[in-house]
Amino acid sequence: MPSSYVGLYDDAGSRNTFFRIVGNKRLGFKCFQDKDNADFAHRIQSGLADMAMAPKVYGDVGRIRYAGELTEWGYLTEVAKPMAECYDEEYCDGECFDSECSNSINIQSVVWTLEKYHGLSYVDAHRANFGWIKRKSGNILVPIDFGVESFGFVDEEIWGAIDWDCLTEHSCNCTACRYESI
Repeated sequence: MPSSYVGLYDDAGSRNTFFRIVGNKRLGFKCFQDKDNADFAHRIQSGLADMAMAPKVYGDVGRIRYAGELTEWGYLTEVAKPMAECYDEEYCDGECFDSECSNSINIQSVVWTLEKYHGLSYVDAHRANFGWIKRKSGNILVPIDFGVESFGFVDEEIWGAIDWDCLTEHSCNCTACRYESI
């Protein structure tokens, strides 16, 4: 991946940062705390994207420019439309996690499909980690966070060997903490 892409800071989760690509509103760069974590997320998202279960991934793991400097490791991805905030006060906890609102019902359906058909136990299932992508069949709800912290189990017979110790050895060196001053 050429380092000629320029990012515009957009959002930070607990372990990654998302940059919009300057001049292309449909393309973003998901940045991780190190190359190993970026490789893991790239592998999972690429595989699911091939099955229309994740935003498309473009190219390999690399780096882009932000504020004149190279970012940490990450990859280019299709930008998904965020889920709408749920206003169903009777059934929703605000994050639509383990509630009975329509957002939660849709999320749980995706989580069930990931586990049953794709060998992935997606444990970080809340509204902020899901988005809508447009496909021929219409809008599809998909996960948008593929960091190691989002999974309780990954079937290595499907996804290949995973060095869990290497992926989880970091303490709080997350991109949200490092980019806090942005």
